[in-house]
Amino acid sequence: MATLQNVLLILLSVGGVVLIIILTVVLLRIARLLQQATEDLRRIGDETVPTLKRLQQVADRTDEALTVITDNRASVTQAVDNLRKVTENIYRLENILQEQVEPAVTGIAQRLAGFRRGIDTFLETYRNRR
Repeated sequence: MATLQNVLLILLSVGGVVLIIILTVVLLRIARLLQQATEDLRRIGDETVPTLKRLQQVADRTDEALTVITDNRASVTQAVDNLRKVTENIYRLENILQEQVEPAVTGIAQRLAGFRRGIDTFLETYRNRR
């Protein structure tokens, strides 16, 4: 029985040593992974700082632009209203031209074309009589 206890104690000790070796290997791998993660985080931090500074500059410029727009909102509104009025006037003028001037011009053009045909006919008849 003592021999069996000694064998079991030796097997338990060998198992413990193997377990300690495996635990040491796992802990070394975890240490390497943590070191690599620390380096990655440091690199990300180094890259993030300039990006954050640029974002702050963009935010400042956007705030300035918004302030300018807000300060000039009345002027912009007035300019848009003036542009709307000009567009309405142009549309109204186009309608007036289409409804009132265009028929008169078309009539004059038809009369001139008829007058020209009459002259051409007269000249052709005059030439044929000679």
